[in-house]
Amino acid sequence: MIKINLLPVRAAKKREFGRQQLILFVVLLVGAAVGNYLWLNKVDSDLDDLNKRITATRTEIAQLEKTIGEVKSIKDDKKALEDKLKILDTLKKGRTGPVKVMDELATVIPQRVWIIDYAETGGGVTMQGRSAAYEDLSVFSKKLKASQHFRDIVIRRASQRADGLVDWTITCSADYSA
Repeated sequence: MIKINLLPVRAAKKREFGRQQLILFVVLLVGAAVGNYLWLNKVDSDLDDLNKRITATRTEIAQLEKTIGEVKSIKDDKKALEDKLKILDTLKKGRTGPVKVMDELATVIPQRVWIIDYAETGGGVTMQGRSAAYEDLSVFSKKLKASQHFRDIVIRRASQRADGLVDWTITCSADYSA
């Protein structure tokens, strides 16, 4: 009988199978390395995108803070201008108020009443003058009471002189804003 030695074929098959396993392992190892490289590139690109977004957001925040600063500056300027306008209105009222009061006084004073002295201190007015008779002083006092610029009218003194004229003193409050 013929004997065939199959050992070298088995050894060759084992070697071939080992080589196939080694090639498969190398292919898997290369595939894992390529997969890891691709994953690392994706993570790096995501990280770069996030860093770009962070930089863009920080730039936008800096621009918004600059805009907010400008808005605050504008609000401060607006408030300062409003304060100045209020001061100007007060000054205008203060400037036109005395003129209106004097115009009102010139309108209400009767012909036979004369003002000799007019003194104003802190809104309080003291007038001294003369009139031809007590009736003229009374008419003057009533017209002052009806006036919108004079309040709290009080005749402090009224005395007749030897020549028939009446010396008088009136105190009142002047309202310059009316």
